[in-house]
Amino acid sequence: MKHLYEREECSIAEISRRVGINWRTAAKYARKDDWNQPMQQTRRRQPVMGSFVDIVDTWLMEDMLKPRKERRTAATIYRQLREQYGFKGAGRTVRAYVSRRKKELRTEAQEKYLRLEHPPGQAQVDFGTSHVVWDGVLREIKYLTFSFPYSNAGFCVPVPSENTECLLYAMIQVFEWIGGVPPEIWFDNLSAAVVGAGKGEQRELTETFRRFMLHYRFEAKFCNSGKGNEKGHVENKVGYTRRNWLIPYPTVSSYEELTAELYRRALEDMQRSHYEKGVTIAKLWEEDKKALLPLPATPFEPVRLETARVNKYVQVQCCGEVYPVPSAQVGETVLLKLWWDCVEVFSSTQERLAHLPRHYTLKTQPIDWKGYFRIFIRKPRGARHATMYRFLPEPVRQYLEACDPEAYRERLKFIHTLLEEGFIIEDIARVLEEAAKYPAADSALIRHKLYRITFPAAPLEALNETYTPDSVRRYTPEINVYDRLVPQAGGKGGELRDQVVVEGAV
Repeated sequence: MKHLYEREECSIAEISRRVGINWRTAAKYARKDDWNQPMQQTRRRQPVMGSFVDIVDTWLMEDMLKPRKERRTAATIYRQLREQYGFKGAGRTVRAYVSRRKKELRTEAQEKYLRLEHPPGQAQVDFGTSHVVWDGVLREIKYLTFSFPYSNAGFCVPVPSENTECLLYAMIQVFEWIGGVPPEIWFDNLSAAVVGAGKGEQRELTETFRRFMLHYRFEAKFCNSGKGNEKGHVENKVGYTRRNWLIPYPTVSSYEELTAELYRRALEDMQRSHYEKGVTIAKLWEEDKKALLPLPATPFEPVRLETARVNKYVQVQCCGEVYPVPSAQVGETVLLKLWWDCVEVFSSTQERLAHLPRHYTLKTQPIDWKGYFRIFIRKPRGARHATMYRFLPEPVRQYLEACDPEAYRERLKFIHTLLEEGFIIEDIARVLEEAAKYPAADSALIRHKLYRITFPAAPLEALNETYTPDSVRRYTPEINVYDRLVPQAGGKGGELRDQVVVEGAV
């Protein structure tokens, strides 16, 4: 109050409103000059509640352990006090106490979660999920987020899966970027590293991850089951990287391309200020780097080894994936070396038989064009600025934009109608590309051609009519008569005749 009055020159009324106290109290402390005596805080007297305070507090703390819908209301507490303990006070007194005490208990509970002090060099790791436009198709990807709580620095590596090979590949990529290894890294109990969780901190690690940890000499820490908040920094960083680095959806054609872009954004992000320390992340990151362990002289191979038997089709199957190995013998047992992006097949004599890309299936996410066009027809002037508008097939965009604004709205509605009728955007694009060759192509022609490619196997029904006489039905015209009608055509008559095909007359 004194600060508001002296420094910000607020009026007493404004101080009263901003602090939420009576204006007389605001005036007393705002204008006070003698502060030799300490301020005395008087405790609220609650003679009516008296001995009932402990009972109510117990009930409120007990209710904090229950789902919200099962907790007592102030009215329920008042009724219980009257019926079970002979409480003589008013319901308003109980409501006021319960309201104030609930806030105090929530504050006390929050204060129990003391802020963790993270030393420089400590890291946290977690997977996230996002989408990219991959060669014009919306696809789902995974990405490993590496965060450093001390400096708030973060890195992100896209991968096709959350398996062991992808985890180790992404971690090695970050180690190489930062030129060292964090001495302590926190994880979830992710299946790529943990086989089973025992009591307390006991974890049974996968054989590959255990060797990886020993190779780089870092200590792996794992959160308790269901306690993801124990690595809350990376949980927040996963969301931050998705919102700021992966939205709008990037257009890519390879993981290498996307990895390079995310690394660039990570370095660029370090130039902002730390959310509470008042200096840039880049400056704090220098402290993090000083605490890193040196990289080992020999890099680790992030692979998983499996064996498989060649079937009668000269194929091997592993992890739900089938790979052809034409140079192998049927019935032969081969060794598979599974990398994050490829698989190598070796014979029993260590001869490499094949080097093939991993058959990861990028999950295709169909774009809800019907939903987007529903938005476009409501906001036609903003349609071209929509995130997904640029991913429309080129013939569709050309069709929409090759007209005046009024026709543009009508064409948006027309495309939306076709989508509502069940036609897909790829077929619509194909028809529009073909219709563009006709100068007078209208919606009727477009719809006709769309039906013809959508239902190509539907034959035209035979015309069964009985009105045409047999003499006419069987009549074969003489084409030469047309030459006599156009004598000036001369020798061209034959050419014209060859171009005329008469199937019949009615």
